[in-house]
Amino acid sequence: MLQRFPIIAVLLCFLLASPALIAQDCPKTWAKVTAPSGLILRKAPGKGFIRTIPQNDTVNYCADSTFGELEYEGIKGYWRQVNYKGQKGYSFDGFLEVIELRFETDSIIEASKKLVAGSDSLAASEEEPKEEALKTPHIYLPNPEFQFLTETYNYCGPVQDINLKLYWYGVFLDDEVNPTGAMTIKPLNLNVVLSKNQNGQTMEFDVLTDQDERSLFLFGVPGSYPYQEVKLADVLQTISIRGKRLFPGQEWTLDPQNGLKLSATGSITKAGPCPEAENYKLVASMGFGSEAKTQDLKEVLGDYGSCSIPELYWYGDLSGDGLPEIIFVSVREDQNVFSFLQSDAFSPQLFSLKAVFTVENCANE
Repeated sequence: MLQRFPIIAVLLCFLLASPALIAQDCPKTWAKVTAPSGLILRKAPGKGFIRTIPQNDTVNYCADSTFGELEYEGIKGYWRQVNYKGQKGYSFDGFLEVIELRFETDSIIEASKKLVAGSDSLAASEEEPKEEALKTPHIYLPNPEFQFLTETYNYCGPVQDINLKLYWYGVFLDDEVNPTGAMTIKPLNLNVVLSKNQNGQTMEFDVLTDQDERSLFLFGVPGSYPYQEVKLADVLQTISIRGKRLFPGQEWTLDPQNGLKLSATGSITKAGPCPEAENYKLVASMGFGSEAKTQDLKEVLGDYGSCSIPELYWYGDLSGDGLPEIIFVSVREDQNVFSFLQSDAFSPQLFSLKAVFTVENCANE
């Protein structure tokens, strides 16, 4: 009768003497996604969007390799290179729950590998270099300092609050002659100059740029922004066709892959260019079925303006978390209030108020 013990010993000696083989056969950890809104699969740690992995779906990753630390709202973890249904990418393991796999039997080789993996490292493999810890899922807008403006003439607001020392960028419309279906982001110089024609009793300024074409909006950040990497679809045609306002009973899907949509309830009491509504409620939701997250946008927008229903000005992913930011305009008789809402893939709330810019009718001052 053959004895198995010498065979196991030989296998153990072979494995212990072969660090390269151990490094290649890294023990896999299986885990399920716990985030209700799903987990983002990225092209690199904190960079690029591939897809969103639904809650309770499973992934596997090499337990011995990490690619940078991340802490978000008290949740600490690491970037892992994960495999999801044959698709590889990087995800934050703070929203992964390890699944304990139990087997009735193991082959001799697999048992030997487990013994080696569980022992102290006698043949330590080289550790992968760890990236600097990332503190926010907003990889393109990691700094909380952020300003948002629109180009305007005769601005009579607090011009001293406009920080010209920031790096300023403009979001521009698609080329009308040769349309590409995408908007462009350009670095520029922001110019705030005294208006030649004063309409009111206060000092008025023109907020312009050094570009020949007029931008849709401007934003300023304390460091450089990777404008060449960011791809923004031209959503203005869609907004123009559907209308800027979401009336009661209507629904608007902003991101079908993640199930992100806007919906409105209430009743119209007065029609026209400035409609009035009763019990109007504008809700953002993301996800599918019972796992969907919802948020009443009045919590972040506050007053909807004289027309009861805010206007949708623009949406697109500027921050890099895989979800679109949204700009709403609350229209009043004497001012337009632009509200920039930042998406948040990890937060319990879908959106937070990032910046506000108010354009007033200075003649009424």
